[in-house]
Amino acid sequence: MVPINHVHLKTYAARSNNMGKSKKKALQTEIDKDSYSLFILAHDNCFRVTLKHFVENPYFEGFIYHMIALNSLLLMLDEPILSDLYQKNTIDIMLLIISIIFILECVSKIIVYGFCIGPKTYLKDNWNNLDFVIVMFSVLTWILESFDSLDISFMRGFRALRALRPLRVVSKSEGIKTVVNSLLEAIPALINVILIIFLFLLVFGILGVQLFSGAIAFCNDPSESIKTKEDCLGGSGWFWVE
Repeated sequence: MVPINHVHLKTYAARSNNMGKSKKKALQTEIDKDSYSLFILAHDNCFRVTLKHFVENPYFEGFIYHMIALNSLLLMLDEPILSDLYQKNTIDIMLLIISIIFILECVSKIIVYGFCIGPKTYLKDNWNNLDFVIVMFSVLTWILESFDSLDISFMRGFRALRALRPLRVVSKSEGIKTVVNSLLEAIPALINVILIIFLFLLVFGILGVQLFSGAIAFCNDPSESIKTKEDCLGGSGWFWVE
């Protein structure tokens, strides 16, 4: 039997505890002490600090996850040929409520981290930029729909942008962020692979044209007496296909 070293066990437990704490801290964004959110709220402002704890709460993040999933489900149900007026109104109201929740989340994070001036502000994160663009398109859609006399046939294009909302889940999951960032970093290498594939296809295309050009053809006349192209074209109503 190998004796158990209690000191090593305690050291391993302490390291595991410190790693867990560091991961939790990594999910939080520190506020600069010299920053003023929207030029009004200091870093130690009671409202700003309380809102920061609320926004970074895991339960709040889980709630946003569920809203994204529900929003995706409603977008699938909201088909153009939907004839049930009650169902259509219900879907529109629920989408409106979810959009308001997303707007409140965006505004809360802007209040907590600041908008764009500063190294750790809201728009300095590319994933927050994605959230902000989706929210702004929702607000723009509401504004344009409020004008009844305005010809807004192009609104279908803005409504189609609602399909971008499920992409918000990318900005909420660190694992998905890692996968997407890896794919983006691999794009230059993929371009080289695509060029090589294109060159191979070009070579086979040239060979195919040189070897089989004019050799693969048939006549729509099913009779066995047709041997050449001239025989096929000489018939009434028949043509040669290459």
